[in-house]
Amino acid sequence: MKKFFLSSILILAILFLFGCAPKVIDQTQISGNNTAITSGKCAPGSVDLANYGDKGKRLANCFVEYPGEPSRPDKSYYIVEDICGQFTKEFMEPILGKKIVKVVPSPVATLYNCSYYYDENNYVMLVMDYLNVANQKKGREFIGHKIMVDPRIPMENFYAVQENGLINTVYLVLGPDKFISIERTSAEVLPGDEVLQFAARLANEIKNYK
Repeated sequence: MKKFFLSSILILAILFLFGCAPKVIDQTQISGNNTAITSGKCAPGSVDLANYGDKGKRLANCFVEYPGEPSRPDKSYYIVEDICGQFTKEFMEPILGKKIVKVVPSPVATLYNCSYYYDENNYVMLVMDYLNVANQKKGREFIGHKIMVDPRIPMENFYAVQENGLINTVYLVLGPDKFISIERTSAEVLPGDEVLQFAARLANEIKNYK
């Protein structure tokens, strides 16, 4: 576990050249069809957002869409930096397939991530970055990782496999210079194919977003 964690830190440092302890927020059964709608059930409606004048839009799957920007060139929804605020506990629990005990945003304002703990020590983290996707792949290959794509994930994606065969990070591509990566405390959290199944369920909910 320590080796996996240290490897991830080294990788993040190297990828930065190519291109979280935390404040805590209080915030089933998974179908065999990995691309089925699996997120929570919420009453759709408007919600108040911290530091926003306009209200957010809560969807039936419990995802919260933040107010759009007038300068957007199209009518697509663009995922913004407040990952915990959009990817709510209620949205994430059925996708993860585990009860989430705490939700922890990044303590650093310039890092856009959110950690979802299902016990005191183990979590899955969603990280949103505005970095070049092609450079991420080159960086992974530079440190000896194999780049692969999973056709079950219903949006552009790739994942990095370490030399020992363990899946390190899964990437859901939102644009040429924007992506969400799936990190975890160790390879024992969502081991093997489970992390790809999780990515497929998550991607099914955000595949039309940018």
